[in-house]
Amino acid sequence: MLYSKNGSIPKPHTDGTEGWIEVPDAPECPEGMEVVWWSHEWVVRSPKPADRAGYQWNWNHSDRQWVEGAYPTTSIEVITIDPVYADSITADSLGADSV
Repeated sequence: MLYSKNGSIPKPHTDGTEGWIEVPDAPECPEGMEVVWWSHEWVVRSPKPADRAGYQWNWNHSDRQWVEGAYPTTSIEVITIDPVYADSITADSLGADSV
């Protein structure tokens, strides 16, 4: 028998504290599938598909299937500033008291 506390991955022994519950042993794993402890129960599922650029597969436990979703991308805004050089500023544009 295995034990779990607060949904933790089942272990063969407790640490002696309260709150541990008995859970069933993991089921047999069919070829090409995987067995995982998910949301307080054993789940037999296909392995996660490979992600592609801009998308990620996530496990939807309610529907018991992999769901591909796009994740947001960020873009960088390039701001161009035209430089002003000191030799292009005349004494008249600054004012006589500033020079």
